[in-house]
Amino acid sequence: MNEVFVPAAKVRPEPPFARHIFVADGWLLCRDGDFLHRGNRFPGGAIGSSHYLGELGGEPVGVHALATQAEAPGCEWRGLRSLLGLVDESLFALAGRAVQVVNWDSDHRFCGRCGSPTDYHAGERARECPRCHLTVYPRISPCVIMLVIKGEKCLLARHTHHRHRLFTALAGFVEPGESAEQALVREVAEEVSVEVGPVQYVASQSWPFPGQLMLGYLAHWAGGDIRVDGEEIAEADWFHYRALPEVPPAETLSGRLIRTFAEIAARGAGQREF
Repeated sequence: MNEVFVPAAKVRPEPPFARHIFVADGWLLCRDGDFLHRGNRFPGGAIGSSHYLGELGGEPVGVHALATQAEAPGCEWRGLRSLLGLVDESLFALAGRAVQVVNWDSDHRFCGRCGSPTDYHAGERARECPRCHLTVYPRISPCVIMLVIKGEKCLLARHTHHRHRLFTALAGFVEPGESAEQALVREVAEEVSVEVGPVQYVASQSWPFPGQLMLGYLAHWAGGDIRVDGEEIAEADWFHYRALPEVPPAETLSGRLIRTFAEIAARGAGQREF
């Protein structure tokens, strides 16, 4: 599918949607792996709320929150992660947007400051408290993900929560008051006790698990031996670009960083390109 999705810059009164996304308990209703549906409304299950997301190929797209995972002929409920690699990147971002908007709406029906029921903002995607006027927008958590490189090798780690031996780049949340680069240096030191020098920004990726914006970097090793923290990181090591272990797919930012490094190393035999 080559259609371009254009996110809605502002909330507007619900248009007659041409494409529909149905979400229940964080799962999407799919037909043969396709989460976009045509037609008026899903006939089964109570719809709690509907939200305009933007336009895909010039057609308005909306997401509907269902109270339960109602059955629909020829359809199945799938987790968002199962769509990774099954649909192209732009459609995966749309699916993630739909789930995050539904989660935001469900999580902020009551004011976190005074407990009063909240209302929708008139012109923006926000919920506001009529009593104390607290306004809550969908929140995105910035994260850094970094591949530390040393010559023709890169530092890959296996996280404690991974059930299989998947090795990936290091990552962590940006703390209040930090820049992305400061968070990168801190996270590497905390997780594997390694120091880094020059860094190069590569790309960003929306990562809706549950709502992060990943900022991807390559970083040169500057000193120190690997010592894992044992809490988040189970094991870590240096891997030659020609002898990589099982790594995340290319659709993930971690997979992209690893493949970018391998291409640079193959071209320059370990010579620094940044």
